[in-house]
Amino acid sequence: MFDEAAGAKSTARSRVQSAQSLSGRLALCSPTPDDADELYSMYSDPRLAEADPMLAHPSIAYTRAVLQRRIAEWHEHGQGLWVVRHLHGSSAGELVGIGGCNFWANTAWNLSFSLHPQGWGRGYAQEIAAAGMEQARALRPDLPITAVVATRNTRSRKAVERAGLHQVWQGQDNHDPDPTATMLLYADRSLSKDQIQALTR
Repeated sequence: MFDEAAGAKSTARSRVQSAQSLSGRLALCSPTPDDADELYSMYSDPRLAEADPMLAHPSIAYTRAVLQRRIAEWHEHGQGLWVVRHLHGSSAGELVGIGGCNFWANTAWNLSFSLHPQGWGRGYAQEIAAAGMEQARALRPDLPITAVVATRNTRSRKAVERAGLHQVWQGQDNHDPDPTATMLLYADRSLSKDQIQALTR
């Protein structure tokens, strides 16, 4: 009889073996359509949306559409967000989250990460940030590295600041239906008014 759990674990381990890059405890894998179910499970976890409701995925169809955009970014720019998995031990292959640096608004690399709540507080965000920023700077050092964070998302704000980015702007979050919601823009250097506008509109 086919053991579904064993089959899933074998599939996850094979994804680790095909990882594009490794970072300490993590396998950094370019996204594939096969990641959709696990990512939807993560993004539909209510704990993820507590700090930033805009992170919630309402359906698997929504997750698949987002995933297709992530895959297209890799094809177009040679870099994007990684699907991140445990590299070692009994949890090898299991989903940690998604993150890294992707090309944003034709003007910057944007650092972001969403981690499964089970992995919070273990320093994974810093590992992902360091790897993503290193690759971004190797590909296009002329571009700033930025991060857009919901003001209320304290966990992400701290992670971005630990990565060495500093706040350059604060204003209304135009993507949040809450008219009182605000967001912060971080960067590794000074930005022009045009860059700020492009990154926050």
